[in-house]
Amino acid sequence: MRYNRKQFALILFFLAGSTSIGNAQTNDTLTLSQAIQMAIKNSPSYQAGEAAVEEAKARYREAESYAYPQFAGDASYTRIDPVVTLQFPINGHNESFSTMPNDNYNGAFTLQQPLWSFGRFEAEDRVAESGIKSATDNLDQFRSQAAYATTQVYYSLLTTDKAISVEQAQVNVLEGNLADAKKRQAQGTATSLDALNIEARISATQSTISELESNRHKQGAMLRRLLGMAPGTHVDVTLPPAAEALPEQEDSLLDVAEKQRPELVSAMDAENTARLQVEAARNNNDPLLTTNITGGVKDGYLPNLTQPKLNWAGTVSLHVPILDGGRTHAQVDEAEAEYHAAQARTEDAKRGVQSDIEQALADLQSSRQRLELVKTQIAQAQQAYNVAQVRYQNGAATNLDVLTAQSELEQAELQQAQLMYGYELSQYNLNKAVGTVIW
Repeated sequence: MRYNRKQFALILFFLAGSTSIGNAQTNDTLTLSQAIQMAIKNSPSYQAGEAAVEEAKARYREAESYAYPQFAGDASYTRIDPVVTLQFPINGHNESFSTMPNDNYNGAFTLQQPLWSFGRFEAEDRVAESGIKSATDNLDQFRSQAAYATTQVYYSLLTTDKAISVEQAQVNVLEGNLADAKKRQAQGTATSLDALNIEARISATQSTISELESNRHKQGAMLRRLLGMAPGTHVDVTLPPAAEALPEQEDSLLDVAEKQRPELVSAMDAENTARLQVEAARNNNDPLLTTNITGGVKDGYLPNLTQPKLNWAGTVSLHVPILDGGRTHAQVDEAEAEYHAAQARTEDAKRGVQSDIEQALADLQSSRQRLELVKTQIAQAQQAYNVAQVRYQNGAATNLDVLTAQSELEQAELQQAQLMYGYELSQYNLNKAVGTVIW
């Protein structure tokens, strides 16, 4: 019978892992792995995150540069008029001597090297280095968001495709039943009411298919948006490999999440950065020991004031802040306030992760239980359908009884298909809750 062939095809679908679009994957089919890679690559948030990582690296190089030698060149020209002149009697007449030239030229190179910052530069380096880690954590967070958002939409498409397949198979069965009803009507063994009932069911099922196709179009638009694909591009999907099976003990999952959940890792690293900023702020008033060496060419030296001469000077200086008007104290207060806020955000992230794990576990266990129950429901519906067919052939039941039993079997099989996809998606959601890398 047609219906039994449909059931056999449904079993083959789950055994082979094919989709409703075809039994074999074609070149136009987009796998979940490919979709995730496209989503990450084309995500504006991810691209912004990459720029933030480069910004953090540049900030670290800037912080390091303050401990390196600084080399600069300067040149200047100064015109002074008048200049002080002195009169000296020499050989019976007065000679004029200028104390400085009218034209003053100066060209010099300066080398400055911090010798000891008393921990100030080192603290700033640690803050900048921690900033790189935080920016990288955020990048992982963007990857995770893009990957799991794509997975959700991908499985929505799979479920809708399967629903369309089941409903279309039902139309094929009903059309076969309609042909049998019309044959019976021509033989005088049935009335036109049987054919009318079947035609009404066909119309209702086709309406359901139309609604499902509309939903698929919307889901396809969502996936294209995530993947950065052109509007109107048709996307075919295929059943992906099962998600990684995780232990279903909440404590074990929490331990895993603390090590790899991007949101939690990012919050803890941000807290560490804030702690380092407190230390750096406290070092702002530390002394600074530096050395300067300046060398160049200038004029103005006796006895010939206009003759340029090589010159150099070396200096070692110690800068000790004494009073800054409370600026450092205010900076420390600001950094400590941000540190307390970061601690609160970390605690909130931990609670959020724990809640996500609890919900994902509940959904997974519920999906498993419902999947087991629907197997019994299908067996019962199949038996009821077989009995209704026999009774109808023997004249003990109406065609409406057969259609009702057939509808119940169809709905049970459709529910099984949806629950199987839902169970797989629950596995992915549990992996998302603990931060499993799927990209």
